[in-house]
Amino acid sequence: MAQAEAPRCRRVGILGYGQLGQFLAGQLLSRGPPLGLALAFVWARNGGRLEGLPPPLRLPDLRLLPQTEVDLVVEVAHPCVAREHGEQILAHADFMLGSPTALADPETERRLRGAAERGGHTLYVPRGALWGCEDIRRMDEAGTLAALKVTMTKAPQSFRLEGRLRERLAAAVAEGTRSVLYEGPLRPLCPLAPNNVNTMAAAAVAAPRLGFDGVRACLVADPSVPDWHVVEVEVTSVGDEGRALRVTSTRRNPAAPGAVTGNATRDAFWSSLLACPGHGGCVQRC
Repeated sequence: MAQAEAPRCRRVGILGYGQLGQFLAGQLLSRGPPLGLALAFVWARNGGRLEGLPPPLRLPDLRLLPQTEVDLVVEVAHPCVAREHGEQILAHADFMLGSPTALADPETERRLRGAAERGGHTLYVPRGALWGCEDIRRMDEAGTLAALKVTMTKAPQSFRLEGRLRERLAAAVAEGTRSVLYEGPLRPLCPLAPNNVNTMAAAAVAAPRLGFDGVRACLVADPSVPDWHVVEVEVTSVGDEGRALRVTSTRRNPAAPGAVTGNATRDAFWSSLLACPGHGGCVQRC
C-alpha cells in the first residue's frame, strides 16, 4: 500500500530583519516544522543584515517574491514596504502587516483592501501590544463603543520619530523630564511615529467605527522608564444620563534600553503568525 504523502508546510517569508524579524525567523526555523510552517525567505531593506543567514534563505529583491512559492508574508520592517509592495504581495500570498500605521493613509488602505479581495488572499493585522483587542472589537461592532484612547510611554531613546516630533523629542531629552510629545487624533501621528504607534493603529483597525480619526493617541517620553514600554488603553462605552462603562488597562512590557519593540510583543507577534492560516480575500485581525 502506497504511503500517504506528507502535507506541505505553509511557507512563510519575513520582510525585515531587525529584532522582531530575527525572532520570528528563529522561531520558524526551530519551532515551525512540527507546526506545519517553514521559513521561505527573509528580505531586508539593508541586505547586509542578512549575511548571517544561509544564502537560500536570503531574498535579494522583492520582485523575485512570485518565484518563492510563499504562502504568507510577514512584514516587520516599515510601513513604506506595504505602501510600495503590498499589492504585489497580496496578488501571490497572504500578508501579515506588522506596520499597520501604513493604513492611516486612506489611499494605501483602499489599495490593500482591494488587492486582498482581487487576489483572494488575506490582509492580516496583528494586535501587537494592544490589550483587550477582542473586547474593543465587540463593542465597536455592537455600536456601544463611544471613545478609545491609547497612551504609550517609553524612554526617549526608544522612539523613532519624524518631523516636528523629532524636535520635541530632542527638547524632552535636553530637559530630562517626562514630556507629552503628542496628544490628539491618531491619523496625523502615524507618519510622524511610523515605527512606534503600531499598537495604536491596531486599535483603529479593531474599532473601525472610530477609525484613525476617532481613536485618541497620546505619546509620552519618560526617562524614568528606561527598560519598560507602558501602554494604557482607556475604553468608554455609550452612556445613559452621564453614566457609562469605563475600562482602563495598563500593560507594562519589559524592553531592552533603546528597543522599539518590547519583549512580550515578540511573543504576541508569534502568536499572531500562528493565527494566519488563510481566510480568503478579506482583512482579518490576528
